[in-house]
Amino acid sequence: MAKKVAKKTVAKKKVAKATPKKLPAKKSTAKKAAAPRAPTGARKTVKRAAKAAKPVAPSKPIKVTAPAGKTITASALLQAVADHTDMSRSEAKRFIESYLDVVKAHVLKGVKVKIGDIGMIMIRARKARMGRNPATGEPVKIKASKKLAFRQSATMREAVR
Repeated sequence: MAKKVAKKTVAKKKVAKATPKKLPAKKSTAKKAAAPRAPTGARKTVKRAAKAAKPVAPSKPIKVTAPAGKTITASALLQAVADHTDMSRSEAKRFIESYLDVVKAHVLKGVKVKIGDIGMIMIRARKARMGRNPATGEPVKIKASKKLAFRQSATMREAVR
């Protein structure tokens, strides 16, 4: 029996010698200069922007009726939504009004409402502070208040640039 065991170990050693082992690459003793890293928040923003960089193409091209820099009326906006979604004008009006009612209710409750890739609507509380009357220079106390605020998304910010 001892001869059988010896033959097996010799066979394993021959196989091990036949297949060369890959040696790890030699590490140099000189230290490489580390590249400066961006702050954690900036890295996360870059990752989010990379994910959001691929916008989904709409099924139909959107017709922009108002010239750049002008204001579009609610009526024209309703007509554009109706045309884009193949809805009647009354259905589009009911849809938009109900959507805005839901958004308004959530914002008034204090919830931040994210609207697609456009941005976020929220209410911000402003603290009481001291100000000055510009005419007389007299100090005036400004009371605390709430303000409707909008914060654009990274996708929209890049699209505007």
